[in-house]
Amino acid sequence: MGLNIEFPVTVSAYMQSDARHRLIVGPFGSGKTVGSLVELPRRAAMQRVSTKTGKRKSRWAVVRNTMPQLRDTTMKSWFDRFPNGSIGNYVSTTKTYHIKQGDLDAEIVFRALDTADDVKNLLSLDLTGANLAEFREIDRDIFQALDGRIGRYPMMEEGGPTWVGVWGDSNMPEEGSYWWSMMEGKDPNDSKILKPNSIALFKQPPAMLKTVDGQYTLNPRAENLGNLPTDYYEHLVKDKTDDFIRVNVLVEYGRSKGGHPAHPSFNRDLHVAKGALIPNKDLLLVVAADFGHTPAMVLKQQDAYGRVLTLDEVVTFGTNLEAAIEDKLLPLLRQRYDGFEIFVTGDPSGNTGSDSDDTACVDIFRRYKRKGLGRVKLAYSNSPIHRRGATDHFLSRLGANGRPAYLVDPRCEWTIQAMSGKFMYKKSKDGRHLDEIDKNDWSHIGEANEYGDMYFERGGRRKAEHQEYGYDAARQAQRQHDENIYASPR
Repeated sequence: MGLNIEFPVTVSAYMQSDARHRLIVGPFGSGKTVGSLVELPRRAAMQRVSTKTGKRKSRWAVVRNTMPQLRDTTMKSWFDRFPNGSIGNYVSTTKTYHIKQGDLDAEIVFRALDTADDVKNLLSLDLTGANLAEFREIDRDIFQALDGRIGRYPMMEEGGPTWVGVWGDSNMPEEGSYWWSMMEGKDPNDSKILKPNSIALFKQPPAMLKTVDGQYTLNPRAENLGNLPTDYYEHLVKDKTDDFIRVNVLVEYGRSKGGHPAHPSFNRDLHVAKGALIPNKDLLLVVAADFGHTPAMVLKQQDAYGRVLTLDEVVTFGTNLEAAIEDKLLPLLRQRYDGFEIFVTGDPSGNTGSDSDDTACVDIFRRYKRKGLGRVKLAYSNSPIHRRGATDHFLSRLGANGRPAYLVDPRCEWTIQAMSGKFMYKKSKDGRHLDEIDKNDWSHIGEANEYGDMYFERGGRRKAEHQEYGYDAARQAQRQHDENIYASPR
């Protein structure tokens, strides 16, 4: 059938996988769509011969979320490769391409998901397998329901299918979405829980690399360049938004399309360290907390160059502060910060008891002073203006040698997601951005992080606290400068 085609390395590995569920992600123009479509006749030819008809029977669905996208992109790519009458014939009334060559008898059914009837019709088919075109746009319920329809054609009385499966190609999905959870091995119902799954994931190299000065250069490992026009990617990134380039060129997860980010000046490439940040035992360690039934904490230091370093995080859900300290904070301190001087700050509402408990959060922290938590003094204000302003103060500055004045350890996944857009303002039904923060899973760590930054911005207060702990700030700064332990934290 003329399927002797040379594919890019990652696409080839994806096609050779026999996993029941497999996904490939990559940039525009990387060959992943063609690979997915060629899998249809290729897998059809691999089916066993029916014991009743002597034919290799199979039925495959190609699924896209809307008819215009199915018609203008997926089906166009199919007919570019397999024109009507080449290896089969297309029947427009049923949107089915029939391949009948020798003992091969395959049906390829193209389906969009515009309406409930479209979904119903798709999920009434008995299939051998299915391809999800641009899977990031396919609802999880469709994927899960399709898994119950594959392997049902041909029927077992004819010998059944040889191989069954669902495979999908896409640009990168949005961070926090169902497909993000599946690709990252997280529980899609609770992304705080790791939950390995059966999906075989194939990720192509980015088409371009972003340089330290914010420019883009062609990645020498980019795939399928030989089938693209000269300077294809150089033209693609011109005048495009950062999110477009991230998803479609750099092969990175998209940012949330929800409300306006609380800190739009946060830049992953600039503010997330390239490697683990090393805590300095000679520096004060600040534990900043947000309270309530979802206590969250960040652990921070500020180096002699004035850079705020976010070293660690504690994220909890459906628990109380005491349990968060006992179960998460103290074990973390023993493991990574033994012997550090610690200062606790956070939401000043923690000076009063909750509705169900008269014990103030500040008193709960003070109970653990003997276990190394040190002095506790909550923030001077919980005003959103003060909190946002403190973090933005550091995000907008460059320190010595042009390095950013704000760095987050790459292990602080929740903090990075929050700063990347999950910590955001509410959006009204008519699309307007409101002044109120959306209280979601990321707002707690986002606000805890701001309280830590408030402490460092209010630098005048730190001098007395350093003296209380016996610090000689000038001598310490000189010693750190000599050691230069943060010379290359990225």
